[in-house]
Amino acid sequence: MNNVELEKLINEANLLLVRAENELQKPQKEMVSFAACQTAKLSIFKLLKAYLVKNKVEIADSDNLVHLYDKCKNYNGGFVDIQLKNMDCVSGTHCAMEEYCIEPRYVTKCVNHAKNIRALLYQS
Repeated sequence: MNNVELEKLINEANLLLVRAENELQKPQKEMVSFAACQTAKLSIFKLLKAYLVKNKVEIADSDNLVHLYDKCKNYNGGFVDIQLKNMDCVSGTHCAMEEYCIEPRYVTKCVNHAKNIRALLYQS
């Protein structure tokens, strides 16, 4: 992946994160938890991938969100503080992208994980 593709990946991740944040800011009756959850989770996936690409850590097309997180954690101990494996949609080595949270507090936690990952991305 070249620098332009990496920048595009980072921009996509940031846009998804902004969308998730905007969804969470809506009044509870108007908020769509599914949309916020899915965009936050996809943002996390892209941010993790971008972090690894930026730091020239090998990734496979088959790597899921948990695999990417583990690789990031092995590369940078700062990822240990991001308790990604405590997300309700994560079990062991698997994160089902089709699963989602309905509770806004869980979606908020996911959005916060994305923000923390983004901070580590920009630090490296």
